[in-house]
Amino acid sequence: MNSFAQKSIEIGDKLNMNNQYPAIATDGKGTDYVIVEEARKKQERIVLSVFKDGVLAASDIVVSGTGLALRPTALYAEGKAWFAWSEFQDGKWSICVRTYDGALSPVTVIETGDALFYVSLAVINGKVAVLYNRQAPKKSDVILAQQKDGAFVPEKINTSVKCYRPTACQNKDGDILVVYDSFDGSIYNVLGRLCTDGKWSDEIRIDESENRCAQPVVVSPDHDLFVVCWYENGIFSFYSYNAVDIRIKDGKAERENYQVLVSNRNWYNNIDASANANGYTVFCYTIGKYNILCNIRKPDGSWSKPVLLSYNDGRCGIRGKVVLSDDNIIHYVWQWAERNGHQDRYAVAVYNTVSVNDVLACDDTEIVTKIDQFVQPIDVIKTLDKVSDEEKAAWLKKNNLDYKLLFGDIHGQSNMSDGMGELDHYYHFAMNDADMDFCALTDHDCYPDEATQSEWEWNRATRNLFNAEDDFSAILAFEWTSNEYHHDFGHKNVYYPSSEGGLYTSVSEEGLNPDRLYAAIKKDGGLCIPHHPAADWKLVSAATDWDYNDPEVQRAVEIFSRHADYEKTDAVSRYTKNIAKFPRKCVQDALARGYHLGFVAGSDSHQMEHGKEGGILGAFVPENTSQEVWSAIWNRRTYATTGARILLSFRMGDAFMGSEVSTDGERKFTCSVLAVNDIRKIEIIKNGEVVYSSVPEGRDVDFTFTDCGSDSSDYYYLRVEQVDDHIAWSSPIYIN
Repeated sequence: MNSFAQKSIEIGDKLNMNNQYPAIATDGKGTDYVIVEEARKKQERIVLSVFKDGVLAASDIVVSGTGLALRPTALYAEGKAWFAWSEFQDGKWSICVRTYDGALSPVTVIETGDALFYVSLAVINGKVAVLYNRQAPKKSDVILAQQKDGAFVPEKINTSVKCYRPTACQNKDGDILVVYDSFDGSIYNVLGRLCTDGKWSDEIRIDESENRCAQPVVVSPDHDLFVVCWYENGIFSFYSYNAVDIRIKDGKAERENYQVLVSNRNWYNNIDASANANGYTVFCYTIGKYNILCNIRKPDGSWSKPVLLSYNDGRCGIRGKVVLSDDNIIHYVWQWAERNGHQDRYAVAVYNTVSVNDVLACDDTEIVTKIDQFVQPIDVIKTLDKVSDEEKAAWLKKNNLDYKLLFGDIHGQSNMSDGMGELDHYYHFAMNDADMDFCALTDHDCYPDEATQSEWEWNRATRNLFNAEDDFSAILAFEWTSNEYHHDFGHKNVYYPSSEGGLYTSVSEEGLNPDRLYAAIKKDGGLCIPHHPAADWKLVSAATDWDYNDPEVQRAVEIFSRHADYEKTDAVSRYTKNIAKFPRKCVQDALARGYHLGFVAGSDSHQMEHGKEGGILGAFVPENTSQEVWSAIWNRRTYATTGARILLSFRMGDAFMGSEVSTDGERKFTCSVLAVNDIRKIEIIKNGEVVYSSVPEGRDVDFTFTDCGSDSSDYYYLRVEQVDDHIAWSSPIYIN
């Protein structure tokens, strides 16, 4: 740890509350203003601390209003500190602004609507301006609100349809550059619009990448110069932190000095940047959700080596914010969370200052080049194997299936918890890159810290936006993540059929153990699915405690994901990581207890490859709505695959897969499969044993299987294996 990191001051009581999304402003004369989003149970507020010459001078100054505050930002201008944030109250989001000059001004609400996020502040023509996203179904606008006659007047800036995360800056020549990332239907680009002499240019593409580019920050270290910083995500967990100079010549923007400062394979990204009048720029970023580092751009345009700003202690250092004052002092804050462990899952904000010269004397390149084996991707390029729409329609008709057969992935994370990329990235990837019919975003409830109610409402609002897309359903969900060092309950994903339903974290009274979780989500009409049920993390266990079960809400199990094939202990697959498993924890072990569970598969992708990495599920539904997909899961009218979109039907008379049937007579099963590659083997499993096996030719097979009657309770399911090692499992039929 660098010596200057040891001077850090922690802000917040992490034993009793969570302290998230810190931000900082400085007057450049020794006074720093640090704000954090403070969450205690289901109450949230933004709280200000004031430091004079590095010493705490005032604290616990409540900045926000009476709603749920989210993602504050800060700036010092016009002789006072400015703060802005999104706030949720009475079913609506507002963009709020407030100032502090020894006393707080009243809260100014710029706009209220259904989805207003990603607020930032800038100084334009000597006045503070506010930027934010105004989101709606199928579009997202960049709004610049400037002060006119004592009020903020919002103006739409973007011309592209879906634009996110704006920032802005004005250089000393008076040019204004607004930057944002934009989804063009295929990839995310960094775009900008330049305003010179009061006239806006067309949109300018700033990056030159085929990866997902996001969260651009623009600063100006010289009179005719802007520096734009952003992050990129690509396949196989690739990420990079990038910067480019934008030089203004004759009223036009020209790119120079394009830099990829850091690249590696890991999860999680967020960034910030600041510049001063001396020509320096500091670009800070997160590495692998564990550390905050920075690079400094010097006045000659060269960049320093990466330098550590956080503790490098194995805990989660995330969400760094930085301000560079004209005396070449870097003022910064970041969020320090305990992650999984014996401690409560709360975070504190950490405040510090350091000189540019001290940073330039350091080199922590080994941190950014380190390989984290746990997050490395599966070394298999998986294509979206599927049959044609015409073949699917003919197969459904042949089998008299009055359903649509949809495919989706309902298990993956974003950087709201410990994954890669933004919330909108997740849904756009599902629809466009993975060509899925439905998905669910299951960010952790308690990793790297406890999720807050404002984050849950942000999640809900984003889900609602994408649920309104054509031919696509988004399911409201979260991942219940029990404390793996303290309890051995395992992980469960919680799903709701509509936009209604609550967040019950594993450290809250309502979600402290599985029984409490079952009761809470049952009240809200939800269901839950345990996943990686036999996972052995070596240091910690995420395996399911099967002593806990509620058949009304625990309706299915994830049989396959990026971690392993969990059908049985000795199962392996080249499409997973094949991590270690605990004995007596797999799916067949749960079924042997008499539990009636449907089968799903998911990716558990933290790297924006859901639907491509790990598994998927097929769902038989009347229509593509979140309610119908949820109902298919609840009724066990689903099956799991390792990723190939194999068509599979498994019935006993009129009883569909997942049904419970009472009979002591003969049991006749009708099976139909249309695979996407030649079939190696088809099996029927009864009570964990193979009772039927065949090696058909080709990829299309229909057959029946008859088993004698008995007075025992049994289960049967169909397993299909292709020659390329892809597998599909039907949900079982249960005989009472």
